[in-house]
Amino acid sequence: MTLPLIRMQPWYPGQQGVDGSDVALGLRWGTTAITLWVDPDAADPSDAHDGTDPLHPLETIQGAVTKLTAHQTAQGVSLSGSVIVLGGMAYTEAVTIPAAAPDYCTIVGGAPSGFRPTWASDVAASNCLTVQSEGWVIDGIEFDCPASAAGIRVEEHTVNGTNAYKTTIRNCVFDGLWGGLYGVDFYGAPHRINILNNWFLEMHQAANDAFCIMITDTAVGPGNPYQCSIIGNRFSDSDNYIGNLAAIRGFNVSLFQGNMFETGVLLIPAIFLDLRGGTRGENIVTGNVFCGDYSNAGGYYANAANPGMWGGNIAEDVLEAEVSDSGFTIAPPAA
Repeated sequence: MTLPLIRMQPWYPGQQGVDGSDVALGLRWGTTAITLWVDPDAADPSDAHDGTDPLHPLETIQGAVTKLTAHQTAQGVSLSGSVIVLGGMAYTEAVTIPAAAPDYCTIVGGAPSGFRPTWASDVAASNCLTVQSEGWVIDGIEFDCPASAAGIRVEEHTVNGTNAYKTTIRNCVFDGLWGGLYGVDFYGAPHRINILNNWFLEMHQAANDAFCIMITDTAVGPGNPYQCSIIGNRFSDSDNYIGNLAAIRGFNVSLFQGNMFETGVLLIPAIFLDLRGGTRGENIVTGNVFCGDYSNAGGYYANAANPGMWGGNIAEDVLEAEVSDSGFTIAPPAA
């Protein structure tokens, strides 16, 4: 008989549903969620530990994900809502959150204030993190993006059973270090992905085909991410910022708001924002800061069939007919 893990660290004091909560609404039911601690710099790190004691943490992130998945399978109860806390300062591993993992869990950087733990892949052709399960949150981590893969890949395909629906990536840094290929890779058609308040920089390849956010094609057929939110991000000094494979795939009914698309100092992007390729289009693009040439030639593209709404952005290119004299966009970019 496998006994359930019952130790719950109060990582979020006052959280609804946690025994002993200070929420004054009578919400005191028990929870099966657990908190796992990962810190390779601790005195006694080992993936043989149960991981619930920060004084005896796990050594690897994959060890924590694997343990969550195994516990959920063995216990026959959901471990949704569990938290993996990264207490160390640096991690070098390629991690996969499999489709069998609990949904709606969090990986959060728990390093001292002012520092993010860094996460690099141990293989140039492997993503730092591949998400195949629903609703995970990735928060407060610096990804050193690999040369032939992505910092984070979100996957959704009915053919191979992966589903990264509702993944949230927030408060992270994606640093290409002048050799990274992709920051975030949309693989397939993951829906309702939230990319919030991150910084993407220095994505660069010899062929100038690196992207901060990229939709890639797959062997099981094309797809189009739907109802995604890309809000409050900063894009700097990269080959390209947001795009897709050969303009045959793109975002549908998604929101791009409050992002800063910098001109670049050491590297000027060829593509700033490319929304061609979606089967529906109808994206909302508003409240962003668009530097450089606000036109197709300058690297800005709307969906041709259904361009959506591109009003209310700040653009420095006031000579374009699609930009008002006050510097606000009034129409999608044109040739």
